[in-house]
Amino acid sequence: MVEPLARTVSGQIRVRIREKILSGAYAPGSQLLQDSIAAEFGTSKIPVREALLQLRSEGLVDIFAHRGFQVRPLCNAEVAEVFRLRLDLEPPAAAKGALAASPEDRAAAKAALRALNEALAAGELGNAGDLNCSFHLALVVPRLNPITSEMLYRLHTLSQRYVRLHLQPAGRIRRAAREHIAIYRAWADEDAQETGRRLRAHIEETRNELALA
Repeated sequence: MVEPLARTVSGQIRVRIREKILSGAYAPGSQLLQDSIAAEFGTSKIPVREALLQLRSEGLVDIFAHRGFQVRPLCNAEVAEVFRLRLDLEPPAAAKGALAASPEDRAAAKAALRALNEALAAGELGNAGDLNCSFHLALVVPRLNPITSEMLYRLHTLSQRYVRLHLQPAGRIRRAAREHIAIYRAWADEDAQETGRRLRAHIEETRNELALA
């Protein structure tokens, strides 16, 4: 079925393809045929190719000579590396943010947490991945740590497909919400040590459970 776009621009198509990859509608390792995607979205191949190249830069798409584009496969080694890098970067950056955030930064983090919890409570996992990323990055205070924030955005994008799988068992969404609230409270109280400790435990728990899956 053709899914027409209001404006056939590569940015809109990138968002649509990205969501299909993150949701599993485009399966890991599957080919991304430009003709088929153009027909699906009711557009030409040119913006589709541009969108796929953008998604390659995010780490969601691979390109191979003579085979074209494909969805990046899920890989245990990738999980280990992504979460190792998050553990290296995110807890100390959020701890720093707990001390340096302005009132506006704190309001933004609170709003990000509220939006994330509402999406999780409604079972809207399609939106929850990006909202989870927004909450975690808000704790880092991107205006103070722009390079760290850019790196963490890439790592969160790479981890989204794995985190969706992690959240499927019963009870994990509620637990994630509780952990986010505890992390935020420590951060809002300007307790850098507790912020780093809770965030590290949160990331490690997700990594360890994914390793056992």
